[in-house]
Amino acid sequence: MHHQTSLTESQKGVVRRYVEVWRRWRPGIRGFAELERDMENGAKVLADGITVDDRSELPVIVADARDHRFYAAIFDYDDDAIDDITSEELDQLRQYIVFGNGVIPIRKWRRPKPKIEAIVLTPSAA
Repeated sequence: MHHQTSLTESQKGVVRRYVEVWRRWRPGIRGFAELERDMENGAKVLADGITVDDRSELPVIVADARDHRFYAAIFDYDDDAIDDITSEELDQLRQYIVFGNGVIPIRKWRRPKPKIEAIVLTPSAA
């Protein structure tokens, strides 16, 4: 027998906020069009690889097959999972996604820190 998930409104809110933040904070396009229907139908794996579990002791989202790093940053409290979001921003995003507190901080797109500093060569006066 397949266990159908039956998400509460607050659990659905977490999923919706996760998707909303993902769209604003991560590059790429994901097919979230079926999200609401999937939640209504009790699917365990929602639109575009988000796996949910309705047992209250767990975070409602238990995996994100399409973006493991973003999932880890939010739900595993891994500040190093994503290199272009500061830990302060992550704290704000977690508060917003998990508890519905505050607003989504505006995304400041940054390039990941370069691994090697560039060497600037200046022509020497002959």
